[in-house]
Amino acid sequence: MAVADTPPLATGQQAAFASLLVNAVEGVIGAQRALDRDALARVTGFVQTPQGELALPPLWYTFQQVKLTLEMAACVTRLEARSATRNDVRLDCRLVNPASVSLFGYAAASGLKVELTLAAADPGGLRPSLPDPPA
Repeated sequence: MAVADTPPLATGQQAAFASLLVNAVEGVIGAQRALDRDALARVTGFVQTPQGELALPPLWYTFQQVKLTLEMAACVTRLEARSATRNDVRLDCRLVNPASVSLFGYAAASGLKVELTLAAADPGGLRPSLPDPPA
């Protein structure tokens, strides 16, 4: 089942796990795009600085690796079957209930821990390898 097919949930209560991951990755991508726009604006300003005037060269920042760790309560929700042979389920996540943490401890109150690591691809690895020239 695609993320777009999931029925809407009450705001602030819980979210489908797939939606949570998609939004986390989109947030990191959006932050990198903002850094890229800022760097491009600084490059443009640096290039347009009249000769002889003092201008600092721009810096370009990139996220080489981003690690997100999420701890939350989770439950499995059975969706309405679209056919008689298929039962779809969705993993729904929500923040850990503070009352459960105070009564049972943090480890007992959380049901799911996810570590998501995003790393920049090596641009050199995207080029096709060239054959060795004949001897």
